[in-house]
Parts: sequence; structure tokens; C-alpha cells
Amino acid sequence: MKLKPKRTQPSQLVESIKDEGTTASYPALRMEQNGQKFYFVTIPKADIFPYCYVADRSEDPVKGFQRVLDITRAKDIARYLDESLGSIPTNVVLSAQSEAEIQYDGKSKTLKFKRFAKSFLVLDGQHRLYGYGLTKKNHRIPVSIYEGLGKQEEVALFIDINTTQRGVPAALLLDIKQLAQRENAEETQLREMFDALGTQTDSPLYGLTSASQSARGRIARPSFNKAVQPILRIQVMEQLSREKRLELFKNYLRALDQTLADPKLIPIAAYFESFCAVLEEVLRLSREKYSNYKFDSLIKVLQPFNNIDLSRVSAGGRARLSKTTIVPILKELLIGQVVVDPNMV
Repeated sequence: MKLKPKRTQPSQLVESIKDEGTTASYPALRMEQNGQKFYFVTIPKADIFPYCYVADRSEDPVKGFQRVLDITRAKDIARYLDESLGSIPTNVVLSAQSEAEIQYDGKSKTLKFKRFAKSFLVLDGQHRLYGYGLTKKNHRIPVSIYEGLGKQEEVALFIDINTTQRGVPAALLLDIKQLAQRENAEETQLREMFDALGTQTDSPLYGLTSASQSARGRIARPSFNKAVQPILRIQVMEQLSREKRLELFKNYLRALDQTLADPKLIPIAAYFESFCAVLEEVLRLSREKYSNYKFDSLIKVLQPFNNIDLSRVSAGGRARLSKTTIVPILKELLIGQVVVDPNMV
């Protein structure tokens, strides 16, 4: 059996700037909530990262509780800190261990701790912490350090942090990305297509899109982008202007609207992604049979879709219906209509 590689320890990535066992001292703010004490402090990465450790569940099935480190994600954070002008204000949450021997001076508002390996257990933010550790710059890391927690309290706090925090919906982040001027050309076109198809009255998606959040019966921006992004890269689309790409894709949706036994399937994510996945095949057939990609030709190519109620397609034992189940059925319907002329052989 192949063993998983062990996590790279912080002390292997960043060398301590001081001798082991010496005392570190930094300005800090003390807080107490519901009997738990913690401190807000910023510390240079070289004077905190080497003394942290993560209780990885895969390495320690008995006492570990953190997920496996995604080193690619940590490198992305490091790259963001090194190459952009951005910042990460969110604190890494640590629990001081007995080795740290932390002391707080209320008069000078300073926090002292001993520089020993495993002085601080990471409760939240391991990827941010490793991101800081992998940077080329000597950033100060904002940390919240808890004092006096037992193992049960540390795990309980980890659970609380990861069950009560809710990230911003992906749909909202995509919806506002242009405000930060962080869209690339492809993302801009996806946004423009999404907005146009949701607001143009001749579009089958008119009134059936949800820009900033997921909503039942509507297609959200992340689902739309996931399905349509590959379409923009097919050969036919790459040769068209933005306006013509939108026109062709809208005509395809209109053709689906007229040929499907149940047009209400179009804005359902799994079906929408499946319809997008076979567009290249539909265009190929339209060109071979009718020498164009016009609306009337697309309707003729899609006519076999009217012969089956796709809403009755089984999930194949899966909890949710997916593109994996639907696409083979669509392709079988399309391929079944190809006529081979003997002169072609």
C-alpha cells in the first residue's frame, strides 16, 4: 500500500530568526468571551510560523482533526501575497500550548511566549498560514491566540468555526468581480451573455437567471459559466464576433425551447450543462446537412429531442442527476439521425 507523504512542517519551510527557547514579545490586545481568553497580535512569519503545528486527521487518526493540506492552494495564497497588491486581513487562529508559556502584561499590552516547536496549534487558517510561510516576503501574520484551551475545547472551537462561518456565495463573487476590474476577457463575455440571455425577451432564459445567488428554478451564474465556458472555445465560436456568438447560442436555446418535450428543463443546471456539452455536435450536424447554423436548421437537427421525455431520465443510482447521465442520451438521439450516402464511402 502506498503511503501518503507526510506534511511539510513549518520549521522545514521557514527557519527561526531566534534561538530555540528564547522569549518573544509583541504588542497585543486581550479579549475574553464566554470565559475564553484570546489575544489579537501580528507577528513576523519567521517568528511564529516555525512554532506552529497542525493536528492532521490523516496522520493522527486518534487526536488529529484538521483536513489534509492542499499545498496548491497554499502556493496560490503565497503567489497572491508576492505578486499582487492585495492583502489578507483575516486572522489565523492558534491555541497556545504549554510549551509556549505565554504571559500577558496588561500595563504594556504585550504578549510573551517561548520559541519552541509546537508551541501553537493551528485551529483555523492552515492554508493562509502555509501561504505566508511560502511567500518570498517577510510578512507579518495577523493571529488570534487562545490561552488555556484543553484538547476537547480546541476541537469544539474548530467545529464551531467551520460550521458557523458561511462563505460569500460564488454567484455573488462572480456578479461583482467586474467592479474590482478583475475579469479576464472570457469572464467578461460570460457575464455579458448571462446578463443578455436573462433580460432579452426573446431568450428562453428570460427571467430565469439568478445573478448573485442560487435560486430554485433559475440558473445561477456559476452554473452558467461552467456550462458555457467550453462553448466559447470550440472552433465555430472562436471565429465569430461576440455579437454573433450570442446570437448563435441564443438561437440554439430557442431551438431547444421548441423541440424539447419539456422546455422547462433548460434552466435546470444538470440539463443546461448537458445541452451545452452537445452543442458542438449539433453545429457539426447542422453544417453537414444544411450548410449553415441558422435557427431553422438547428430546429431540424434537434427534432429527435422531441421523441423522449428527458425529465424521466434516471440518475443511474446517483443521488443527483448529472451531465454524465444525460449527455449519452442526447448524443444517441443526435447520432441516430445521421444519413450515410453510399457515395461517401
